Amino acid sequence: MVTASVMISLFTIILLQRFTKILIISMISGFMVFALFNRQIFFHMIKLLGASLSDGSFLTLIPSIFLIYFLGELMSVSRDSDGFSQSVQKLFEGSRGASVFIPAIVGLMPMPAGAMFTAPMIDQIGSDMSKLEKTTVNYWFRHCLEFFWPVYPAMYLLASLINMPIGVVSLRLFPLFLVAFLSGWVFFNGFNFPKLKNLELSEWKKLWPIAVILSTGLMILLFKLEGWVALTIATVFYASIRNKYILEAFKRAVRKLDIIFILIIVFLYKHSMIDLQIGQKMSEELSKIGFNVLLIAILLPLITGMSTGLTHAALGISLPIVMSMGGYRLGLVTYVFSVTGVLLSPVHLCLVLTANYFKVDFIKVLGKILIPILIISVITVVFYP
Repeated sequence: MVTASVMISLFTIILLQRFTKILIISMISGFMVFALFNRQIFFHMIKLLGASLSDGSFLTLIPSIFLIYFLGELMSVSRDSDGFSQSVQKLFEGSRGASVFIPAIVGLMPMPAGAMFTAPMIDQIGSDMSKLEKTTVNYWFRHCLEFFWPVYPAMYLLASLINMPIGVVSLRLFPLFLVAFLSGWVFFNGFNFPKLKNLELSEWKKLWPIAVILSTGLMILLFKLEGWVALTIATVFYASIRNKYILEAFKRAVRKLDIIFILIIVFLYKHSMIDLQIGQKMSEELSKIGFNVLLIAILLPLITGMSTGLTHAALGISLPIVMSMGGYRLGLVTYVFSVTGVLLSPVHLCLVLTANYFKVDFIKVLGKILIPILIISVITVVFYP
């Protein structure tokens, strides 16, 4: 019965997300259905809410996500991101390698529908590529960084839920980024190496924002700083240089903070599953019918990611369940399959928008990335549990 309540709750989220496209409504409705089947949640709601809001992981997650949004908006409002993308385009102009490196470099800066940001560049550069090739390469390499780069919000959610420093999480996932990048390179471009063009000094100067993004990752990976601390340092530095754009960027970032309510639901799921031992009961039920926790850590985030098109939602829904079943060491597996599920999602904004831009069938795009995804999936299952 407990297992059924979880599955019905997830199905509610998936169904409502497909029809409403409003994640907060889907998440709240799914949690309410979950609570109706597990009435003890209502009796302990105040306690669960208090535990969620006072959770140290939650308290550091919120400023981290806000800083990511604020930094991205500051680059956008100041038009530094435009100058940066133009210089990168010139650096790789006339080379198929540009179709790989431009979305990959821009992928260092998380943004909604980010693949759409680079689509016009790839369209101009890839004159010798078909529309399907342009769409696929742009889509795949835009998201390779998501497997390990410690600036993505879902990475912070993962680190928070498994109580592991984000730098450690990032380093452990780095080999998967290499696999994703190299397998994609060979599969889409063969063994051809990229060609670089000379840039004028003024064009090189436009590339400077990348130093801010890279420094954030380096502070986390090399100097072992907490993610929110590294983000604060990088953001304060950048904002001091682009101070006249702070107010507008701040306003735009604040408008995105409705994600806080989504995260509260995620942590309510987490504490309900763990504190009320609902996850333990689910584990016992699934064990009786032959499901092991590894299989659940693969299928649950994969299905949820495909259904929602959002990595943080897939991870937030799946990982508390996996952890409550004793899968504390399967956090990285759950994250990887959350990412792959989102990459295969027909409601993923990057896929939908770029497929529409290039006028190609998104199903064909999914077919083209299937082999690299299978390679990543096999390596994850073999080496990461």
